Amino acid sequence: MVKQLLSTYAVLQILLVRALVAGVALGGFILWRRGVAGLRTAHPRLHALRCAFVFFAFTSFYTAVGLLPLADVVALFGAAPIIITALSRPVLGEQVDARRWCAVVVGFLGVVIMVKPGAEVFNPVALCGVFAASCYAGSAITVRYMGSKEAPSQLGLFSNMTFVIGCGLGLGVVSMSVDPQIDPSTLSPLLRPYASAARTDLMLMVAAGLVTISGFVLVPRAYQLAPVSVVSPFEYTYLLWALLIGFFVFDEVPSVTTAVGAALVVAASVYIARRESTSR
Repeated sequence: MVKQLLSTYAVLQILLVRALVAGVALGGFILWRRGVAGLRTAHPRLHALRCAFVFFAFTSFYTAVGLLPLADVVALFGAAPIIITALSRPVLGEQVDARRWCAVVVGFLGVVIMVKPGAEVFNPVALCGVFAASCYAGSAITVRYMGSKEAPSQLGLFSNMTFVIGCGLGLGVVSMSVDPQIDPSTLSPLLRPYASAARTDLMLMVAAGLVTISGFVLVPRAYQLAPVSVVSPFEYTYLLWALLIGFFVFDEVPSVTTAVGAALVVAASVYIARRESTSR
């Protein structure tokens, strides 16, 4: 949905509407279940750090999506689980055995095989994808460091409120700075001013916000319940969903290399899960 909207609207505008929808829903849920007490936290600084990581991760990721082929951006972002696993030992002190390391590497190779990034991926814009992967890894490590006492709904609410504030301020500054005579389509998705959205496009932004709720709640919860080296390989499965959506929605038939890469991703994820279950 965001990829389609980026042809017309600014990254900041899309993320602002998305965050407003998700933030209102999560805020209402927290107040209904726990009242104002549900907004209190014992780790305000860690929340602030995580929110900063999430904000820069997604603004960078979607900026790259608007400027590069989606497959190339996904390939770059696929480095996130590798970064997470690499940081889990020095930052969190978690043990990552050699077999699990091998499985993670196999999963990443599966990503590369599926997306087949071309030479054009190595340009300055590609740094947005690398930066997004690094920031996403930082957010996952921070969640694990905080432990399981923070409610997933609270994590999601704080993240979305960060987008509301950051994107709102950023969109205001950009809208006042950009010459109104300039064609917005010629600008980077991050530097486009506010544009009135058609009803169908606004519905897409709202739908993206509703979908976002599950990601902002369930993904942090997963990192709370299990070591990041176990959870992170399953991040690769979003590629499988993209493959299925491409086939059933856009009539895109996967190539042999895509099928092989997907098989490697699934095999690596299942192996790591089984390895973790037998080690307990």
